Amino acid sequence: MFENWLRALGKLEYAQGKNRPKVECILCSVRDDDDRVVSLKVYQDNIAFVLLNLYPYNPAHIMVVPVRHVLRYIDLTREELIHISRMIQGLQLMIDDLYEPKGYNIGMNQGRQAGGSIEHIHFHIVPRYGSELGFIDIVGKTRVVVEGLEDVKTKISSNIQKYLNNDFFAKMK
Repeated sequence: MFENWLRALGKLEYAQGKNRPKVECILCSVRDDDDRVVSLKVYQDNIAFVLLNLYPYNPAHIMVVPVRHVLRYIDLTREELIHISRMIQGLQLMIDDLYEPKGYNIGMNQGRQAGGSIEHIHFHIVPRYGSELGFIDIVGKTRVVVEGLEDVKTKISSNIQKYLNNDFFAKMK
């Protein structure tokens, strides 16, 4: 049916480091609004920032990143750990309201051998919708994401302050 396999264009080259921007740390560059990197940042405070994943598994696949350049989970401060955990809770509630997923994968990959491709600790929030695997996913050996990054970024940017402000955190248990 297909002459060639469908591909997630750019993902392999990015994972292999072939088309990555020449910066010391891509997440620090996003944090600093460096023009050399694609920035899908939607929120930043003095402890952490939030961005969409450039190669998402699903719509609203976002990442939470400490502002401070940290390599290992055990090197996060107590304040960073609590703040990031609360951010993840708020973001999960936001995604629940905007996308109504059926579940989540929330986690991190620390180190290249564990699947980490960026040497700056960050946390993935991947909403799961149930029947995600379809014909194109199987035949094309790629994922079809049903909503574009710019649409997701607009939707999340418009709502994120409501879920990541101090009043909201105070209401949470």
